[in-house]
Amino acid sequence: MPTLDDTPLPLARLVPATAHAEVRVVGGRRVIWAEFDETDDAVRMSSQTASILEEALRAALDESLPAVLVLSTAGADIVEGVGALHGWGRAAAAMTACSGVVPTIVVIDGPAVSGPALLLGLADFTVMTDDSYAFVNGPVMVEQFTGIGIANDELGGAANHARYTGVPATVVADREAAVATVEDLLSYLPSHVDEEP
Repeated sequence: MPTLDDTPLPLARLVPATAHAEVRVVGGRRVIWAEFDETDDAVRMSSQTASILEEALRAALDESLPAVLVLSTAGADIVEGVGALHGWGRAAAAMTACSGVVPTIVVIDGPAVSGPALLLGLADFTVMTDDSYAFVNGPVMVEQFTGIGIANDELGGAANHARYTGVPATVVADREAAVATVEDLLSYLPSHVDEEP
């Protein structure tokens, strides 16, 4: 892969996809930034969308840059089936390859449901917004198996994760505050393992 310059450039744009990735300057530092496009409906993670996340993480590793993923997804696209499941698995493998080499930060701004929720445990840092939630199996499945009704925020809301699971490094009000938190976190970290902190 050619060396990326300081200009934010798209890394991937596959059709149809609901995510994009680019080199972005955050707090004066270049990072690989990938996020889901904002839509009115909950975004489903297709194999194409997962490929963008995977490519972003691999670019972070290849270019020795921190990776920031902003997730808001209702999970794998059930219509696509196994391809979508395989896609988030590839993204998880790419994030695992980054572990200990480049910093990885995940921001949850909305739902993080099903397989994509597992990415939170692989990230170095997770930042959740107040209204976000994350779980592998949702309230419907919980009620079917236990007979107990539960709301999204009770099952996997940011406040509950902060209190009981320790998944988020911090919970912030909104996306703007999350971006500021990412900038602050990056100020403490080197861009890669071979750089002095």
